Amino acid sequence: MNISNPNEKNSMTMKEFWDSLQKEILLKNQIITPEDIYSYNERSFIFFMFYRGCSQGEILAFQNMLDISNNGYLMLVDLNQTQNNTAIDVNLTDRFIANFIRNQLSDTRIVIGPNISNRIIVLITTEETSFTDDLKREAYDNAKKLIESMHRELALSIAIGIGNLYSIESMYTSFIEALRSIRYCQRGQSLHVTDIGDHAFESRNFDYILAQKQMIEAIRLQKATAYDYFVLLMNLLSPLNDETKRNRILEILVLANQAKRIDEMVDHDFIHYISLAQELSAVSGKELEEWAYRTFILITGHVASKNTINYTNKIVTATREYLEAHYTEDISLENVAEQVNISPQYFSKLIKKTTGFNFVDWLSMLRVRKAKELLSNSNLTVKEVCFLVGYKDPNYFSRIFKKRLGITPSEFVKSRINNMN
Repeated sequence: MNISNPNEKNSMTMKEFWDSLQKEILLKNQIITPEDIYSYNERSFIFFMFYRGCSQGEILAFQNMLDISNNGYLMLVDLNQTQNNTAIDVNLTDRFIANFIRNQLSDTRIVIGPNISNRIIVLITTEETSFTDDLKREAYDNAKKLIESMHRELALSIAIGIGNLYSIESMYTSFIEALRSIRYCQRGQSLHVTDIGDHAFESRNFDYILAQKQMIEAIRLQKATAYDYFVLLMNLLSPLNDETKRNRILEILVLANQAKRIDEMVDHDFIHYISLAQELSAVSGKELEEWAYRTFILITGHVASKNTINYTNKIVTATREYLEAHYTEDISLENVAEQVNISPQYFSKLIKKTTGFNFVDWLSMLRVRKAKELLSNSNLTVKEVCFLVGYKDPNYFSRIFKKRLGITPSEFVKSRINNMN
C-alpha cells in the first residue's frame, strides 16, 4: 500500500503552500458583486497611479471606467489611532470604511484607494481648473464631514492631509502634498498644504540623523510613521541642489532597504543599487522628488496587499508552524493561543487582522488540502484519511470537504479514478 506522509515536503515551499491555501479560501468565500468590481477597479487605479506608475492610455481607460473628471485633489485619511489611542476595531473592514467614506461624500465624484498602513487615499475629482478659495473651503468641509462622522459613528479620531488641485496625470504631486500636510495634523484635524505656514519647518530644527534613525526603526516595526519620517527628511533636503539631493536620497533608500531586510521571515526582493543610482541620476527637479517617494514606498513594502500573509508577524509564524505539526490532532483556537502565549480573544482578532481569515478557516482548509493529497497519492479509504487529518466523524469530514472543494471525498476519489482510466 502506497501511503504518503502528510507532513512530507514536496517541491512547493512553505510560503507557496500557505499562499496557495489562502487563495483557495478566498475563492471559496468570495461572492463578487458589481460594487466589488467597481471597488477593485478604483483601488487598482489608485495603486497604479501612486505606487506603480500609469501610462496615459491606462489613465484614460480608468477615467472612462470610473467616470471621473480630468482634475482633482487628494485627501489622505489617517486611521492610525482611535479616540482612545487603542487599536482600530478589526470589524471595521477596508470595504466597510470605504463605503462609509463614499456615503459621507455622496455629493462628490470620488475614487477611494486601498488601505495601506491604515491610510486611505481619497481622490476628489472636479471640472474646476484652479484651486479657488471656494474649492479650498469645500475641501475643508469634506474633511470636516469625514472627521466628525467617523468620530461619531465609528469612534475613530482621524487626521486628514489635503493636497492642491492638479490634472489626473499630475496627481502624484497632490499625493506628496497631502503626505506633507498630514504630518502637522493632530487627531480630529485636517490641513491643506498651503496652510502649513509656520509649521513648516519646525522640522528644520529636527536633527537629520535622528530623523533617519526614527525612519529606520519605523520601517523595521512596519509602522506607517515611516512615511512621516521620510517626508520630514525630504523636507529637510528641499533647499539643496539636485546633485546633493541625489546623494542624500540614495543614502536614505539604501538605509530603508537594509532596515526592511532586518528580521525578515522570508527573502526580501534584491535591490540593485547601481541601477537605482542610474535611475536617480536621470531625474531632476519635481521628478526627482516624485521618484524618491515612489521608490521609497516600493522598497519599504508598505504597498503589500491586505490579502498577503504577514510572515514577519511572529504570532502568525508560530501559528503556521504549530498547525503544520499538529493539524492531525484534536486542536482548538484555545490550544494554539496557549502555545503562542496570548489570550484566545486577542489571538482570534490578531489572526483575522493579519491574514484576513479566522482560525477555523485556516485549520479546516489545511486539513482538506492534506486530505486531498492523501486521497490523490495513496490507497487509503475516505474514513482512514478522515482520521489521519484530525477529524473524528467521517460524515462531518465529508461536509467540510464538500464545503471547501465543492464535492465530497468519495466524489473526489471517483473523479480521480475516472481521469486515470
